[in-house]
Amino acid sequence: MTGYARALAVAVLSFVLGIAGARAEGVGFRDVRVESNGEVMLVAVWYRSDTPSGRTVEGPFAMKATRNAALADGRYGLLLFSHGTGGGRLNHRGTAIWLAQAGYIVAAPEHVGDNWRDDRYSGTADNWSRRPRQLSAVLDRLLGDPEFGPRIDPARVAAIGHSIGGYGVLALIGGRADLGILSRHCTEFRDRDPVFCDHGKPDGTFQGRLPELTDRRVRAAVAVAPVGVVFGAGAFSGATAPVQIHRLGQDRVLRRSWHEDNIMRLMGSRAQLVLHPKAHHYAFIAPFPAVLIDQVGEPAHDPPGFERRAFLDRIDRQILNFLNAVMSPDHH
Repeated sequence: MTGYARALAVAVLSFVLGIAGARAEGVGFRDVRVESNGEVMLVAVWYRSDTPSGRTVEGPFAMKATRNAALADGRYGLLLFSHGTGGGRLNHRGTAIWLAQAGYIVAAPEHVGDNWRDDRYSGTADNWSRRPRQLSAVLDRLLGDPEFGPRIDPARVAAIGHSIGGYGVLALIGGRADLGILSRHCTEFRDRDPVFCDHGKPDGTFQGRLPELTDRRVRAAVAVAPVGVVFGAGAFSGATAPVQIHRLGQDRVLRRSWHEDNIMRLMGSRAQLVLHPKAHHYAFIAPFPAVLIDQVGEPAHDPPGFERRAFLDRIDRQILNFLNAVMSPDHH
């Protein structure tokens, strides 16, 4: 091959790879409305698009995604993404965009009654059953959507959750919560698990096992700093899906012995534990814009020496690797 031909071949290959890269990089974003239990919630959806990623601004948040871009041809796994108490559908936008670039459709509801605008169910007994049902409603809505539905591979549906969102995704894969355990815990150990227990609004209904909330369409779960005290002996006897649990070593909101450690004791080898010794409870939330930091307070601040973006880069890769492995066609 002559020098000119070689140079031309390299140029052509670079051009082709550049197009492929642009296609892979393109992420679309849109909001859809989903009804659950007679209430309507807003759900953010990120997905791969042939349109190169632009800049979408939603309130104070900016994202590298193109609003209302068309969904690229292909067959995709679907990830339900559940935020923590008082959060919002954009809490984990960076992780969602990363996963969309990797070939997943990611849907994050703003949980009705337990978000930054509406906290009427926050800390109540009702919230423990409403949240998993809201995630199932999102799954119903997207599988039935004329654009998204035919592109979703129903064998590759998973759920990711943070804090109480972590509880919610574990409920979807078969974890049965018992609010009587929660009530006893916060009577006996309130001073040792104070942030969690002070959030509750006991009203006499914190008793008994919750109804069946399992959604067998969800094939895997990732729970980051999950609430786990609501699970007791036998809670995961019906759970068969693979699970990845992330323990944040500097978590001062949830005391690990009753939360992640309790879940690991109950699930044993069915769950994979990933340790992050220096991460705090709110580290999994995308960095906040400067204009919100003072208003948001503790969730927006990191201790000296902790780099939230570096942590997110690391945990995002760990989550993606886990999902790709357990939802591959040859996984058993």
